[in-house]
Amino acid sequence: MGPIVQEALLDLRAQAGDAEYVFTNPDTETRYTDIKKSFSAACREAGITNFTFHDLRHTFGTRLADAGVDVVKIKELMGHSSIVTTMRYIHATDQGKRGAITVLSEYRKQRRHKFVTKEKRQALQPAASR
Repeated sequence: MGPIVQEALLDLRAQAGDAEYVFTNPDTETRYTDIKKSFSAACREAGITNFTFHDLRHTFGTRLADAGVDVVKIKELMGHSSIVTTMRYIHATDQGKRGAITVLSEYRKQRRHKFVTKEKRQALQPAASR
């Protein structure tokens, strides 16, 4: 759990006062018993369609990869025993692909002086050896 989520949950707990649960069903005022049903209801109320609770795992894996986290760490965080399974949850995004091209461009800029065109090599050679 990251610090932002932890802080939000601590704030909610403080607001709940003496209540036994932080998240309660507004209809029954009792605790939720099935998070998937609650998630579906929240999506419905927010107008979000074609999104399931399990999709959050894909989002988690993909965002970690976009942030540059290596696949071994992602595998461990997701609780997978195989990287093959983890790879099913990591999806290339346009932002991630652009970032990869930027990394390559920076790499090439740093090494540009090592690459000499054929014309420059010929221009540097003495006239007698041409």
